[in-house]
Amino acid sequence: MSKKELDRYAVLQQVQSKKLTQVEAARLLELSERQVRNLLVNLRQGGPQGIISKHRGKQGNHRKPAEFKQSVLALVREKYEDCGPTFVQEKLEEWHNLKLSEETLRLWMIEHHLWVPRSKKKKIYLPRKRRPCFGELIQADGSPEHWFGDDEPEANATVFIDDATSILTAVVFSATETLDGYFTALREHLGKYGRPRAFYTDHSSIFETSKGNGITQMQRALQELDIELILANSPQAKGRVERAHRTLQDRLIKELRLRGIKTIEEANVYAKEFVLEYNKKFSKKPMKDFDAHRPLDGYDLDRVLSHREVRTLLSDCTFQFNNKFFIAQGISEVRRAKGRKIEVRVTQNGAMRVFMGDKELQVTLLEEMPSPVILSRKEVLSWKPRGCQHQPDSHPWKRYGYQDVLRKEIKKYERNMV
Repeated sequence: MSKKELDRYAVLQQVQSKKLTQVEAARLLELSERQVRNLLVNLRQGGPQGIISKHRGKQGNHRKPAEFKQSVLALVREKYEDCGPTFVQEKLEEWHNLKLSEETLRLWMIEHHLWVPRSKKKKIYLPRKRRPCFGELIQADGSPEHWFGDDEPEANATVFIDDATSILTAVVFSATETLDGYFTALREHLGKYGRPRAFYTDHSSIFETSKGNGITQMQRALQELDIELILANSPQAKGRVERAHRTLQDRLIKELRLRGIKTIEEANVYAKEFVLEYNKKFSKKPMKDFDAHRPLDGYDLDRVLSHREVRTLLSDCTFQFNNKFFIAQGISEVRRAKGRKIEVRVTQNGAMRVFMGDKELQVTLLEEMPSPVILSRKEVLSWKPRGCQHQPDSHPWKRYGYQDVLRKEIKKYERNMV
């Protein structure tokens, strides 16, 4: 329910309890008495849900059909591609007898890149105060650039910088901006300083799902480390790391060129040396001497900084992962294991670890099942069950159609083989 509907519900409850009259309720809600009576009827019949608008979630009555929209846009592309929405709206009504509002047409043309709106006034961003303590907020971002020269392929530098001091805490090179690059940079930061209080970055797919539901691997790792994730709505909001990119793209590119570094592996080795020199020149003193980082005691970084998948155990303690079957060992209550959820963690070095709750399980890869042995017709006829003695032809089992049944089974087996 919206706030307006909640207010209506509170007033209508007063009317139902005889504390207000319908006339007084109409005056308070700025409705007619007839509308109040209709709302009371809906409230009695459907409860609180009855006063919710029936139009919510439905398509607007004045919305144009999709076919109409496509025909209009086709005309605009064909005849009025260089015209503004006002002029196009007039000509569509005058020459093509197509009626629609100017604002609707303007939005359609902007959506399909047929009209560029006038540039708005440049927004002025006020400078944001630095956090007072080192480790209170870490800004992170990726910087794709031709780090090894214009003739070399583009690479990405994942940069972590402290908001309070402008100290570079990690610089990691990778081919593209990937989750593993952020995991490597985060591991480097955690190993040096510990767990920061908050993590500030953009709305990348690494940090936010496109549909808005569920969490990414990076979000899950930060939650396990108890690090708050803050997503910036503009590049200016995370200005510390953006200005660091500008400095790195000037100085670091030249340093790499002077040293003849052309590979990502060599750049990652030199980055540690460069970070020390950078921090000596450009770091600031924090407003407070308190280090807000927290220790890493009790955290398994290989487990946290990994790809996490959830699987369900089968009745024989097996599960499937990457098109292979594995069997979990060390489960005390096998009978109750069916249907239990387990976590499969793939670390950065490719190792697989399996957990049931906080307990780590040992798993082994199941070998392929041996293919069934194909017997010939002669072998089938001569086959006897283990422990079964030969019976004479006069035995009751050999009478009354026993041989007929056996012959039918042999024919059925031969048809399947063909």
